Amino acid sequence: MRQNSATAQTLGSSTPIGAVSAETRPDAWQRTNGAVLQRDLRHAYKTIVSAEGMYLFDSEGRPYMDAVGGAAVNIIGHGVGRVSEALAAASASTSFVYSAVFTNPWQERLAESLSALAPVDDGKVFFCSGGSEANESAVKIARQYHLDRGRATKWKIISRGMSYHGNTLSMLGLSGRPSWSSRYSPYIASSPRIAPAFCYRCPFSAEFPGCGTPCADDLERSILQEGPETVAAFIAEPVSGTSLAGAVPVAGYYERIREICDRYDILFIADEVLTGYGRTGKPFAIEHWDAKPDILTVGKGLGSGYAPLAACVASGRIVETIRSTSGQYVHGFTYGGMPMACAVGVQVYEIVEENELFDRSAEMGEHLHHRLRELAGRRDEVGDVRGIGLLAGVELVADKKTKRPFDKDHNIAKRVVEVAETRGVLLREGTPGVNHGSGGDQIQISPPYIITREEIDELVTVLDESIGAVLHG
Repeated sequence: MRQNSATAQTLGSSTPIGAVSAETRPDAWQRTNGAVLQRDLRHAYKTIVSAEGMYLFDSEGRPYMDAVGGAAVNIIGHGVGRVSEALAAASASTSFVYSAVFTNPWQERLAESLSALAPVDDGKVFFCSGGSEANESAVKIARQYHLDRGRATKWKIISRGMSYHGNTLSMLGLSGRPSWSSRYSPYIASSPRIAPAFCYRCPFSAEFPGCGTPCADDLERSILQEGPETVAAFIAEPVSGTSLAGAVPVAGYYERIREICDRYDILFIADEVLTGYGRTGKPFAIEHWDAKPDILTVGKGLGSGYAPLAACVASGRIVETIRSTSGQYVHGFTYGGMPMACAVGVQVYEIVEENELFDRSAEMGEHLHHRLRELAGRRDEVGDVRGIGLLAGVELVADKKTKRPFDKDHNIAKRVVEVAETRGVLLREGTPGVNHGSGGDQIQISPPYIITREEIDELVTVLDESIGAVLHG
């Protein structure tokens, strides 16, 4: 397994990449499946004890190339020393400041940077700890905006099928991911959904560009069906995350969405929790289209996994409406805007800027997609390669011509990911049900932006070998 330390050192890490010695691995680190309530109660979890650059190291010293950035979280690589140093300095200065009472310099500084970066007019930033909180904040801002304008009937949020906006009950209600929400349905309020923008398995059996983007027009149909006077906002991931593993809407899609929202006085919320902060090769994925959102959410890459950090960015027009009427944004989280998390965010932002990592994401993304298209050309089991920048999805099919999926009981994608892990590369299984909710296997790739061309070649080789091992023995 190749271990490239050059990039990590460029970003300020003084610790060389390498396995952790036995002396620095206390016995407690090697315990697994103890008192922790794990997500998979039948899985024996390996213990990760250190990480540097592109690699994680387990308690046996074995390296794993992190080709998924944890969960599309890490963007600057692991073990960057200046981030942990900034975290230590902030905690030494002040460990906690409650944002309902005070602000702090780290929060103010990060907000200025994020406001200047985000494609939201005169954006005002509300910090929180994760993507679910950020999207919840966006929905509450949308609701309060309409209330303060005297439009109390506007409360519904329209979302898309095959989408994901968070794991709280309210966000599961907006997410088109039945595999995660169905068991909690008694607690979840239903919300209107429109068709996903998914060309490979188009729900309208149409073909671009002759189709006229019926997936976008479906928003107008839903608005008219619900009643425009009842709809507050439309929320969408500009490029799909694990639900559709990198599905990219066609040219003109979001311009049409923006037009429809404006026509019916509806806010457009861009959920950039996964796709934002350079994942698609631009600071925010929505910038691939000429359509500014009214509210934008960002998470994951904002703190690059060094601290729980996310944010909601609302346009100045929305915030000014609230300020000049009720004067209060009735919402908040205990740890929102805390100094240590925002100090990490400041360092991540500066590292991205200094090393031009958004541009690097675009450059390395081109190589990644080139290699994946080559893989699709020689493997009949690869039905589709999709995504943009350093977000890629690979859909595996039993029949390439008809797009027929494998029997869902065969768990092909899960098995491919497991084999790849034994070969030292971490991939991520996309959400099951990509075939209109009935079967389908997809794999997501979303590495840190410091990945090299050689490491991309290696991960594609391992993916190729893993597919072959699962399907052909």
